[in-house]
Amino acid sequence: METILIIDDNKKNLQVIGNVLREDKYRIAVATNGKEGIRLVEKIRPDLILLDIMMPEMDGFTACKIIKEKPDNKEIPIIFLTAKTETEDIVKGFEKGGVDYITKPFKKDELLVRIKTHIELKKSKDTIRKQAEDLRVLNDFKNTIFSIIAHDLKGAIGGFKEVTTFLSFDIETITKGEAKDFIFLLKERADIIYMLLENLLLWARTQKKEIKVSPQNIHLKQLTDDLINEYHTFSTKPLIISSSIPETTNVKGDIEMIKIIMRNLISNAIKFTPENGEINIYSSEKNGDVSVFIQDNGVGIKQEDIDKLFNDKVHFTTYGTNQEKGSGLGLKICKELIEMNEGKISVNSDTGSGSIFNFSLKKA
Repeated sequence: METILIIDDNKKNLQVIGNVLREDKYRIAVATNGKEGIRLVEKIRPDLILLDIMMPEMDGFTACKIIKEKPDNKEIPIIFLTAKTETEDIVKGFEKGGVDYITKPFKKDELLVRIKTHIELKKSKDTIRKQAEDLRVLNDFKNTIFSIIAHDLKGAIGGFKEVTTFLSFDIETITKGEAKDFIFLLKERADIIYMLLENLLLWARTQKKEIKVSPQNIHLKQLTDDLINEYHTFSTKPLIISSSIPETTNVKGDIEMIKIIMRNLISNAIKFTPENGEINIYSSEKNGDVSVFIQDNGVGIKQEDIDKLFNDKVHFTTYGTNQEKGSGLGLKICKELIEMNEGKISVNSDTGSGSIFNFSLKKA
């Protein structure tokens, strides 16, 4: 049901117009002077305004000008109510931001047709603006995808290709120990490519709202230990990764989403922590929420870059301490998945001081 605001100092006019509009199933708001009308516009955001020109203290032209000065009110159609039919007054009304005028005394059919026409026009404009915004978002989405494919994914696959090319030339001469090192290196490169693809596909699905949350009780200590063991089994970067999460800590969430969140945050900490550095994962409980902390003693993040980390409109990525590449999508995905699980994410960091990423989940 559309809302129409009538601004008129004549109570009889308000009553007549109000009765006509209520019969046609419109919601009505009324103001008896310009100042009150301006206040009501900010409060109720009407779909259309009927504005009398001749009012004491503040006439309709002035009220219209003030209303239209605010960007949020630009698209609200204003129809002037007037006994004047002089061209000069009509033109002045259009110059102040009005879209039409209705002369007194009113004709019911004319009043309703003009109102309906301008409300439909507003709906059409709103639809076009929404489509234009959706198109802009899709265009940004396309540009991000192309940037990742052209730069990060190509680089990751290129690194994998270099190792396999080297092996294809020297397979007969390498020792068993060297072969083992190459296998670990290939596994590491394959993990990077897999995570890039997983993040890319997952991010695409989140943008199209195709992901559903399936919450369950999760034993956080076991999940964290499993992810740490994955690192110790396959990584070639020497780091100390430990967990001090209590055995009794259980959270509620989608387990696959929580795994992706934890993998991304741990991988991020590994990426920006130099060799022989330390990463600690711990938790705290408060008011039914569990906060999970991933703390590293790595290179840290510049204060001016922190706001870029979770910004959908900014494609921000940097190289790790061993020149590891990333897509810049990991933290954005973490933010979306955490919010889908009714939690929040934040970071506390500074250059040279390491970083602490913190996200919250509901206690099981």
